[in-house]
Amino acid sequence: MRKAAATDKKRITLNDLFNNNKFVAVLSVIFAVLLWFSIYLADKPNSNTTVNGVPVTINYENSMAQSLGLEIIDEIPLTVDVAVSGKRYKITRLDESNFKAQVSLASVSKAGEYTLQVQVLRNESDSEYEIINWTPAQVTLRFDQIITKQFPVEITAPGLSADNGYLMESPYADVDYVTVKGPQNEVSKIERCVVNLPIEKALTESLTAVGTATFLDRNGASIISDNLICENSNISITIPIYKTRQLPLKVEFVNIPKGFPIDQLKYTLSRSTVLVASPSETIDNMESITIGPIDFRTIDIGSEIPLEVVLNAGFKNVENVSEITVTFPSYGLTSKNMELQNFVIENAPAGYEAEVLTGKLRDVRIIGDSSVLSELTPEDLVGSIDLSQYSVSKGQYNVAVKVYAQGRVLAWAVGEYSADIQVTEKE
Repeated sequence: MRKAAATDKKRITLNDLFNNNKFVAVLSVIFAVLLWFSIYLADKPNSNTTVNGVPVTINYENSMAQSLGLEIIDEIPLTVDVAVSGKRYKITRLDESNFKAQVSLASVSKAGEYTLQVQVLRNESDSEYEIINWTPAQVTLRFDQIITKQFPVEITAPGLSADNGYLMESPYADVDYVTVKGPQNEVSKIERCVVNLPIEKALTESLTAVGTATFLDRNGASIISDNLICENSNISITIPIYKTRQLPLKVEFVNIPKGFPIDQLKYTLSRSTVLVASPSETIDNMESITIGPIDFRTIDIGSEIPLEVVLNAGFKNVENVSEITVTFPSYGLTSKNMELQNFVIENAPAGYEAEVLTGKLRDVRIIGDSSVLSELTPEDLVGSIDLSQYSVSKGQYNVAVKVYAQGRVLAWAVGEYSADIQVTEKE
């Protein structure tokens, strides 16, 4: 029975289909649609559509703009929308790859702004459609040379100051110059590069902060442009803060006569203190500033001796006092020339003995307190010869003599003196 049923199905013929009313109805609808479509195509052979987003290319090759080194300043992700007409089945399959949009730079001969025509072409020849128009039909572009220029960094911090007892030094940046790259027309307007720190505070220690470089024109107006590229716009700024202190001056002397009462020596300074500053707390440990030295052999009645003020590394001379004058009194002191007869030889080399050949030194100029000099005699003067300062052996030598007055009195010799000695080996 199953085999018979299968055989009956296979025997259905075309006649049977056309005798089936449902089949005939469906087939009629299909033929009606095809007929309508063919008539529609016959009546409307062409249709219109728009292809969006066709990219625009700009060719610099062999152009005057290229030879002049001109570049487009503005961003140019340019596209156009192309309107086409043609066979519907054809134009519905078109996209941006079927077209080429380009701009000619033939009219670009110098830096400036230009309105240029856009030209759109088909990438292949096809008679079944044509280009009607495109939008935009022209573009406005700016051309200029791209240059690089450096500007020194200026720093402003109007809200910052040093607290009482402190000194604020000039701020400095981690870079001396800022490099800017951009269109020549815009870069040439930059007059200054300024970094402003908008912080308000009285400082007791150094401050480091990051500021942004701002470009100003000659009138002080900010220059803001997306076309300017700054290689290091974020700049680290340091504001140095020093602690200050007024320190007294202390004079150092050399070649002080033996036994001389240095604490009785009178003199005046052109100023007694100097204001100094230091970035560390070490300034609190300083008691005074030493100037000099003064060679005692150069001090005469009324002498005025200039001394340079030199500070240790890390200290700043706030008032820029570079020189102090030490003045010795012209009253209460007197002078007289005396003979020196007494010599003392010290530190003779081992195995040798020395003898002074010079009998006396005449016209030794002695300065001192008037009351002291009135009673001073040649027997009170001593000439000290220190052989440790020399490399001596057997023979005669001319050596320096340091003159001093015995008894710790306020008197000293002015000038330099010498004597001849004989060095012999000990027996």
